Amino acid sequence: MEPVRNQPFRRPYGRRRGFAILSLIIAPACFAGCTSPGASAGKTATPEAAAPQSRVTLGAGVTYVALPIGANEGVNLLDIDLGAGGRAVITTSNVRLAGGEVVGDSLLPREWLDKRKALGAVNGGYFGRDHSDAKEIIGLLVQGGRVRHTAPLLTGHGSATLSAGQYVRSAFGLSANGTPSIVWAATDPANPQRVLQYDSPTPSGPSDGVPWRIHNAVGCGPMLIHNGAIVVTDRKERLASDGALPRTFLAYDGAPGRPRHLLVGIASAITFADLAQFLTAYFPKAHGTRAEAAMCLDGGASTQMSVRDASGVQSPRDTGVTVPTSIVVTPSNRG
Repeated sequence: MEPVRNQPFRRPYGRRRGFAILSLIIAPACFAGCTSPGASAGKTATPEAAAPQSRVTLGAGVTYVALPIGANEGVNLLDIDLGAGGRAVITTSNVRLAGGEVVGDSLLPREWLDKRKALGAVNGGYFGRDHSDAKEIIGLLVQGGRVRHTAPLLTGHGSATLSAGQYVRSAFGLSANGTPSIVWAATDPANPQRVLQYDSPTPSGPSDGVPWRIHNAVGCGPMLIHNGAIVVTDRKERLASDGALPRTFLAYDGAPGRPRHLLVGIASAITFADLAQFLTAYFPKAHGTRAEAAMCLDGGASTQMSVRDASGVQSPRDTGVTVPTSIVVTPSNRG
């Protein structure tokens, strides 16, 4: 199927390596629509942020924001006010065993959006082999409180900069009432239906974990922000992906356990470190809050987003790669 083309209210961000990120350090009044001084000056960016190319309300509590960063790059995000009606849903279809692997039907994010009658959709976690119209699901998957794909503690070889030992990866979870959380998580080797969360991606063993009582979850990574601090644990999670590349991300603010706003977004080309800095700057200027936690989902060619505005379905980025898990954004009475 031919990808949906970029529409006028979004900038069709291309891919250019090595751009300098523009932090969101601007006056709140400018946030809604001014242009960034020096955004096209062709020099290293100073901490002056580009204002959104577009800001569109998609539904109660859900706002689409397109934000240029540098001359040819940008961030597209769904800014969800969790107290005003928006929610995120981890979505799959027909999860089953095939050839000894856990697989699920694989669709484009815009197809997931249509299937769930959602306001927005991005790709989800990692995937592996094709199984006809399905793909292997890799990493933690929890649905309705039941572990559908285990994610045990992993063991990594050492290197000049990294010690050998056990490690865990990041996961995005939703409670039964839709409250999001981002943690390092793995299934308990003594009870694969129990998920443990950890304070570090490099625990000494399962005894370091505590039960993560989560209703739905999908694993991926790396963690970018933890307890309000930038951490970027791509090396420790063995997910190094250097350079400015397409990224899909999740982030929220608020006190621990009480998020106020959730971001579901993509960046056309950015490093993990620059994305963490962007999110750290975004929340204070957009909401007067602090970024509490953030992580990445699958990136590269998998990074895609579709949204539903008044004129129909638009896709800021559509690569044609189908995915077995997706994060969709819906009004609170759907999902």
